[in-house]
Amino acid sequence: MADTVQYLMEQMIPELEDLEQKGYFSRAEIKKIVQKRQNFEYLLKRRAALKEDFYRYIEFEAKLEELRQIRKQKLGIKGKKSLAEVAIVRRIHFIFERAGRKFRSDLGLWMRWIEVCKQYKSTKQLSKVITKALQRHSTVSELWIEAARWEFDQNNDISAARTLMQQGIRMCKQDEAIWVAYYRLELLYALKLRVRRKVLGLDDPAASGGAEGEGDASAAAVREVMRGGVARIVFKNAVATLPGRLAFRARFLGVLRGFEMGFVEGLVEQVYDSIRQDFSQVPEAWDLLARRHIDFPTLRKEASSQQPQQQQPPEPQPLTEEEEVAAAERQLERQERADATGPAQQDPAGPWDADAHQRVCALFEEGLAAVPGARMYQLFAGYLSGALEGLLAGGAGEAALAAGVEVAAQLFGVLQRAHSGGCSTAETYLTWVDWAEKVQQHKMALKAARKGCERFPSDVAMWRRRLQLESALATASSSSSQHPHPDQQQQAGGLLATFTAALQATQPEQAVEVWQMAVEAVPAAGGPAWGRLADMLAAACAKVAKRNPSGGLGSVAAAMVEKARLSLGADAARQLYGKLLAVPGAGGDLYRCAIRLEREELQQQQQPEAAAPAPPPKQALKRITDLYEAAVAAHGKTETDLWIDYAQWLVRCGKGAGQVYWRATKELEDPDAFIAQYRQALQQ
Repeated sequence: MADTVQYLMEQMIPELEDLEQKGYFSRAEIKKIVQKRQNFEYLLKRRAALKEDFYRYIEFEAKLEELRQIRKQKLGIKGKKSLAEVAIVRRIHFIFERAGRKFRSDLGLWMRWIEVCKQYKSTKQLSKVITKALQRHSTVSELWIEAARWEFDQNNDISAARTLMQQGIRMCKQDEAIWVAYYRLELLYALKLRVRRKVLGLDDPAASGGAEGEGDASAAAVREVMRGGVARIVFKNAVATLPGRLAFRARFLGVLRGFEMGFVEGLVEQVYDSIRQDFSQVPEAWDLLARRHIDFPTLRKEASSQQPQQQQPPEPQPLTEEEEVAAAERQLERQERADATGPAQQDPAGPWDADAHQRVCALFEEGLAAVPGARMYQLFAGYLSGALEGLLAGGAGEAALAAGVEVAAQLFGVLQRAHSGGCSTAETYLTWVDWAEKVQQHKMALKAARKGCERFPSDVAMWRRRLQLESALATASSSSSQHPHPDQQQQAGGLLATFTAALQATQPEQAVEVWQMAVEAVPAAGGPAWGRLADMLAAACAKVAKRNPSGGLGSVAAAMVEKARLSLGADAARQLYGKLLAVPGAGGDLYRCAIRLEREELQQQQQPEAAAPAPPPKQALKRITDLYEAAVAAHGKTETDLWIDYAQWLVRCGKGAGQVYWRATKELEDPDAFIAQYRQALQQ
């Protein structure tokens, strides 16, 4: 091992000398670099070398190269590249090569090496890395895509890129990503071909129609490629291979969305025709068909032949040759920026297009006629909600306001139709409530919430929205008048009845937030209502088989006890927590609340009103000790803090905590954590 490390260190001498001569690093820094590299080399030569050791070594070299580049700019070093400029990057690749030999089956290592090659623009090394990776991982589509992209972008070799893509498809036929990447590759090649022919001054067969070379097979092939003919074939074969995946076809639309070329219109039509033909009974397919006029605003071809002829807008004029070339150049520039910095973030909110909106709604109506059901209504309402959101975010002009009123009316009409036809879901009712609240239609929102609770009585979110509206209405009614009114008392009784219905219809474990709302809404001095709520909470706790150390109904019980203490006094709170603790399902938060209440009451009794404070009452001390004993008996296996608090309490009372310490180490699942906390809390 030592001989090998020594040999590797000796190989570094020329590059280290060059780094020092160029002024990148001083003699002292060179010594530190040598020592650091030697330590890493010994780690890599261990019998059980770890992949993390290679990564740390690579990270060290990468930071060293970054420092060298910074100093190069600072010192203004120019001229021909020498060993100092390339040695560190070579060493990074050398470390990766050794790691690749040791961890051949680790795909993450190969992908990381590929990214490093791109970072340092090591094109020759990238070709070698991809070749080696494909030999080991021939069924990984990402590697085939990277290989084809490298051939296309760096070598401008479309034939090699196609060959790699086709071979990758044979190896990964069921992988969607490689089909989509091949489709995109052919579109980008069509763009480059158009720009290249324009730069070279060649006649564009796509523009001329091939009149002068109708019989020339080569010109016809070029013309077909420039029109996206190869991409059409790729899509056709992809659909034949993976026929039943709607989301797969939507990915092709995502690729086409960024292109401005004239042939895109025909390709978009191909994808949408296939969706309409193969997924006519799928609601999500109709959602895609309807949104085409939003996703492709420049395409105005009517998707449905059932639309009246007089309602169709005039067809746009086809792009001229110059316009298509300019669009191709813009697309290629965007592609270069995306490859360098990642895809640009696009603003989803554009100018309002009333004509496109009508087309979308017409196709949704056609979908409702073809596939009536809750999912179709949900998708239609989702589109209208998004359109209304965009109008509200776009501004408050008269045109936007008028359009917003129209879209809101459409949305409420669709939601009402879904309710009347029995096709509503809990989500559609919540959408109805939310938008009615946003447009200040509070009565409509409450009515929709009540309908939703009737249709879905076990849905906690539905009850939560209704209770929020009911509570807001009751609060507004009580604040509008300073004196109690019989109608207000009737409203309060109705609110309590609503809470009761909600708590009885939902499962206790899922309705914690509903319980918390009930505790906040019901007044503690409300007489029988407060008592009934306490009885209901006790019954709900009894239904819960597992006692939660924190959260759950135990937190609700703690909040109820705290409210009773603030409103009714300590005796009422003590009586309440005694009733709740008698139930087997009381949670740990209730024990903590009861202990805190008793300790605060004891502290108030010991306030020094006279010269000397009174001794603590034995009854209060026993009550607190009993609560601690009950708490550790219920949650002593997991809750370390209860044991720590218990021990601290005994120490404050002048008693020893050794017995508690011994019991905790026997009962806790993780006694080591308790021992550490105990020593820190009691033995400092």
